[in-house]
Amino acid sequence: MRSQWPFLCCLLLLACKKDPPAGLVKPPALSPKELSVDGVFHALACGPVTALWSGNADALKDLPQPAPKSFGVESLSFKFSDGSSKGFAPTGQVFFNDWRFDIFAPDCSTLALQIDHYGPYHLVKTADLRGYLEGKVKPVVVHAPSEKTSMVHSDGRWVTPESFEFTASCCGGAQVFQASAKDGALKKVFDAPAAPKGLKRAGTGYEVLP
Repeated sequence: MRSQWPFLCCLLLLACKKDPPAGLVKPPALSPKELSVDGVFHALACGPVTALWSGNADALKDLPQPAPKSFGVESLSFKFSDGSSKGFAPTGQVFFNDWRFDIFAPDCSTLALQIDHYGPYHLVKTADLRGYLEGKVKPVVVHAPSEKTSMVHSDGRWVTPESFEFTASCCGGAQVFQASAKDGALKKVFDAPAAPKGLKRAGTGYEVLP
């Protein structure tokens, strides 16, 4: 009889175990997920929105190798959970090397769209994306400060769900800024007055390319 006690205890524990109330169960965390979509150059799903890039893979062959796939992008549109789609139209000139695939924040709450080679970036809540594309919702505008001339904006990326980072270059120098997704407030995190060949990420910071 004594040998049956461990077995009986296990049965009692299983009987007493209850699932937590539905309201206490945390939903799965959202994050960008790459998809394969027929006829689409590149696709990335983030919550209720899927970013769809059209492009030309053959164009990459004419570029120095290895060339990022994003350099072959030609346009961008978004598909929503109801099946409708809206195109993104930059208001200025966007070059082939301005396109990026990592436009969504890590938690899919916000996305960053570059509207011109010289900036700014538009930070838009994913929930407001349709309204933004229809001209009904204003974005958070992020632009590097410059008193003399326009600065090339590049290498935009999300550092955290609340912080977007990018490089601004001009006249042989380069600066790196982090912008608040909430209000666009800027913090300079790196400044290289002389960086004719650009910058590279190194560990937790940046280095000037030799």
